[in-house]
Amino acid sequence: MSSKKVSVTSFIVYKFYSLLGHACKGLFVLFSSGKLDPSKEVSDLKLVFFCGKKGAGMLKAVILSVYRRWEKVPVISIVTDGTDPEIIKKYMKFWPFPYQVKTYEACADFHLARGRKSLVEWARINIFARKLISILAEAEVGPTLYCDTDLLWFAEPRLPEITGGLTLRMSQDNVLSYPTQLLDALGRQDMMQKPAMNAGLLFISGSPYDHYPQFEQLIDQVKNYCVERSEERGFSEQMVFALLTDRLGDTWSPEEVIINTRDLYWPLIPSYLFSGHQFARHHVLTKHSWFWRDALFIILSKKKNSRQSGHS
Repeated sequence: MSSKKVSVTSFIVYKFYSLLGHACKGLFVLFSSGKLDPSKEVSDLKLVFFCGKKGAGMLKAVILSVYRRWEKVPVISIVTDGTDPEIIKKYMKFWPFPYQVKTYEACADFHLARGRKSLVEWARINIFARKLISILAEAEVGPTLYCDTDLLWFAEPRLPEITGGLTLRMSQDNVLSYPTQLLDALGRQDMMQKPAMNAGLLFISGSPYDHYPQFEQLIDQVKNYCVERSEERGFSEQMVFALLTDRLGDTWSPEEVIINTRDLYWPLIPSYLFSGHQFARHHVLTKHSWFWRDALFIILSKKKNSRQSGHS
């Protein structure tokens, strides 16, 4: 088959799944319009999101998957990338439980009050550093479960036991997404030989400033790397969390949190929706299709996932 025919076929297939995603999204909006029961018990677990206007459209689907699949409702905290909190609050009108919305600037002030100038300077130029400072600020106040707005829940997560130091657990990734030149500069090329980690889902309690040797110097090096390259995006913050986890934490397995593209063009109903083995899927490259299919399935399904939350 010629490359031209392959390109045309790929385009048609992509369009088909995109249209399927749009259809599922429309059905999700239709079936998720009802009011939620406000009497559900609220837990003391804090669930944090880092969100701008672009991700706000998926926020309802993620939160509804929590509502449908967890025994108790967590306390939700949303930190924006600089987006006006009032914009995000409009997307949260469906939610009858406690939540707060604030900008990353509030988290920057938290760090500045503790003399962490390099961390905040990095956040001024890198949107993912804003995510990092937000999570670190929340975790220093109390145990924090963070997830991206393209992650859906099938069951409650397995959480680590909180220690007196820094407690940290990340999800694994299917690709290595760290800045290799920065790892070379840090003398941590060994990270390229270890299982990849992803900062789209993590649990953290405590402060790395108190428990990770020379963390301030690490942040200063990362900031200077980004400044020299005028880097506004990238995965430097993911590398920082991975370095912390490599020394002080552990990971969820790929069998618990799905993050791959092998099923980019799967059958319409995949088996993982019914398996009970996975508790979440991070839809990195399937936002346009499978995210909305899975979200629709979750709100239409009456039966809860059999997996229960636990520690270890």
